[in-house]
Amino acid sequence: MNRAFWEKLLHLWCWLVAGFGLMFAGGGLAVTDAGAGLFYWLVSGGALDAGSFEAAGMRSTVAIMGAVMFGWGCSLIVIFRAVGADVRVWRGLAWAIIAWYVVDSALSVATGIPLNAGTNTLFLALFLAPAFKLGFFSRETASRSPA
Repeated sequence: MNRAFWEKLLHLWCWLVAGFGLMFAGGGLAVTDAGAGLFYWLVSGGALDAGSFEAAGMRSTVAIMGAVMFGWGCSLIVIFRAVGADVRVWRGLAWAIIAWYVVDSALSVATGIPLNAGTNTLFLALFLAPAFKLGFFSRETASRSPA
Protein backbone atom coordinates (compact mmCIF):
# COMPACT_ATOMS: atom_id res chain seq x y z
CA MET A 1 0.00 0.00 0.00
CA ASN A 2 1.46 3.30 -1.12
CA ARG A 3 1.21 6.83 0.27
CA ALA A 4 -1.78 7.67 -1.97
CA PHE A 5 -3.74 4.79 -0.41
CA TRP A 6 -3.09 6.06 3.14
CA GLU A 7 -3.95 9.62 2.14
CA LYS A 8 -7.27 8.42 0.71
CA LEU A 9 -7.93 6.49 3.92
CA LEU A 10 -7.27 9.64 5.96
CA HIS A 11 -9.60 11.63 3.71
CA LEU A 12 -12.28 8.96 4.11
CA TRP A 13 -11.85 9.13 7.91
CA CYS A 14 -12.54 12.88 7.77
CA TRP A 15 -15.81 12.17 5.95
CA LEU A 16 -16.61 9.48 8.54
CA VAL A 17 -16.32 12.09 11.30
CA ALA A 18 -18.72 14.39 9.46
CA GLY A 19 -21.13 11.54 8.74
CA PHE A 20 -21.29 10.40 12.34
CA GLY A 21 -21.85 14.03 13.32
CA LEU A 22 -24.88 14.23 11.04
CA MET A 23 -26.18 10.97 12.49
CA PHE A 24 -25.98 12.33 16.03
CA ALA A 25 -27.41 15.70 14.99
CA GLY A 26 -30.39 13.72 13.71
CA GLY A 27 -31.07 12.78 17.32
CA GLY A 28 -32.43 16.28 17.76
CA LEU A 29 -35.67 15.38 16.01
CA ALA A 30 -37.85 12.37 16.64
CA VAL A 31 -38.28 11.83 12.89
CA THR A 32 -34.49 11.50 12.35
CA ASP A 33 -33.25 9.95 15.59
CA ALA A 34 -33.03 6.28 14.51
CA GLY A 35 -29.27 6.27 13.85
CA ALA A 36 -28.35 8.01 17.08
CA GLY A 37 -30.87 5.88 18.96
CA LEU A 38 -29.35 2.67 17.59
CA PHE A 39 -25.85 3.85 18.52
CA TYR A 40 -26.91 4.64 22.11
CA TRP A 41 -28.72 1.31 22.36
CA LEU A 42 -25.61 -0.56 21.22
CA VAL A 43 -23.09 1.23 23.45
CA SER A 44 -25.36 1.13 26.51
CA GLY A 45 -26.05 -2.58 26.23
CA GLY A 46 -29.71 -1.88 25.53
CA ALA A 47 -30.23 0.46 28.49
CA LEU A 48 -30.65 3.57 26.31
CA ASP A 49 -32.34 4.13 22.95
CA ALA A 50 -34.02 6.94 21.05
CA GLY A 51 -36.77 6.95 23.70
CA SER A 52 -34.12 8.18 26.14
CA PHE A 53 -33.83 11.36 24.07
CA GLU A 54 -37.14 12.53 25.55
CA ALA A 55 -35.51 13.14 28.94
CA ALA A 56 -35.13 16.85 29.67
CA GLY A 57 -32.20 18.27 27.74
CA MET A 58 -31.13 14.95 26.20
CA ARG A 59 -32.42 15.52 22.66
CA SER A 60 -30.83 18.96 22.43
CA THR A 61 -27.57 17.66 23.91
CA VAL A 62 -27.35 14.86 21.35
CA ALA A 63 -28.19 17.28 18.54
CA ILE A 64 -25.60 19.84 19.66
CA MET A 65 -22.96 17.12 20.11
CA GLY A 66 -23.73 15.94 16.57
CA ALA A 67 -23.54 19.45 15.16
CA VAL A 68 -20.14 19.98 16.81
CA MET A 69 -18.90 16.64 15.47
CA PHE A 70 -20.22 17.49 12.00
CA GLY A 71 -18.39 20.82 12.15
CA TRP A 72 -15.24 19.04 13.30
CA GLY A 73 -15.52 16.64 10.36
CA CYS A 74 -16.12 19.46 7.87
CA SER A 75 -13.11 21.32 9.27
CA LEU A 76 -10.95 18.23 8.85
CA ILE A 77 -12.16 17.81 5.26
CA VAL A 78 -11.27 21.44 4.49
CA ILE A 79 -7.85 21.03 6.11
CA PHE A 80 -7.20 17.87 4.13
CA ARG A 81 -8.24 19.51 0.88
CA ALA A 82 -6.04 22.52 1.64
CA VAL A 83 -2.85 20.75 2.70
CA GLY A 84 -3.35 17.06 1.97
CA ALA A 85 -1.58 14.90 4.53
CA ASP A 86 1.04 17.54 5.37
CA VAL A 87 2.70 16.32 8.55
CA ARG A 88 3.28 19.90 9.74
CA VAL A 89 -0.48 20.27 10.13
CA TRP A 90 -1.65 16.73 10.86
CA ARG A 91 0.89 15.99 13.59
CA GLY A 92 -0.75 18.65 15.78
CA LEU A 93 -4.24 17.52 14.80
CA ALA A 94 -3.28 13.95 15.65
CA TRP A 95 -2.40 14.96 19.22
CA ALA A 96 -5.72 16.82 19.47
CA ILE A 97 -7.58 13.69 18.31
CA ILE A 98 -5.74 11.62 20.91
CA ALA A 99 -6.68 14.19 23.59
CA TRP A 100 -10.35 13.86 22.55
CA TYR A 101 -10.03 10.08 22.78
CA VAL A 102 -8.62 10.15 26.33
CA VAL A 103 -11.22 12.57 27.67
CA ASP A 104 -14.25 11.07 25.89
CA SER A 105 -13.31 7.47 26.70
CA ALA A 106 -12.53 8.21 30.36
CA LEU A 107 -15.87 9.98 30.77
CA SER A 108 -17.67 7.17 28.95
CA VAL A 109 -16.32 4.66 31.43
CA ALA A 110 -16.92 6.97 34.42
CA THR A 111 -20.56 7.54 33.42
CA GLY A 112 -21.35 3.87 32.91
CA ILE A 113 -21.13 3.58 29.11
CA PRO A 114 -17.80 1.73 28.69
CA LEU A 115 -18.78 0.36 25.27
CA ASN A 116 -18.55 3.91 23.94
CA ALA A 117 -14.85 3.79 24.82
CA GLY A 118 -14.71 0.71 22.60
CA THR A 119 -16.26 2.55 19.67
CA ASN A 120 -13.87 5.43 20.35
CA THR A 121 -10.99 2.97 20.16
CA LEU A 122 -12.16 1.74 16.77
CA PHE A 123 -12.60 5.32 15.58
CA LEU A 124 -9.10 6.22 16.82
CA ALA A 125 -7.58 3.12 15.21
CA LEU A 126 -9.12 4.09 11.87
CA PHE A 127 -7.29 7.40 12.21
CA LEU A 128 -4.01 6.05 13.59
CA ALA A 129 -3.48 3.52 10.80
CA PRO A 130 -2.96 6.22 8.15
CA ALA A 131 -1.41 8.60 10.70
CA PHE A 132 1.45 6.22 11.41
CA LYS A 133 1.86 5.23 7.76
CA LEU A 134 1.98 8.90 6.73
CA GLY A 135 4.63 9.67 9.36
CA PHE A 136 2.67 11.92 11.70
CA PHE A 137 4.56 10.51 14.70
CA SER A 138 7.92 9.59 13.17
CA ARG A 139 11.18 11.10 14.38
CA GLU A 140 12.08 11.94 10.79
CA THR A 141 9.09 14.28 10.45
CA ALA A 142 9.16 15.74 13.97
CA SER A 143 11.44 18.60 12.94
CA ARG A 144 8.92 19.67 10.26
CA SER A 145 6.07 20.04 12.72
CA PRO A 146 5.42 22.72 15.33
CA ALA A 147 3.45 20.24 17.48
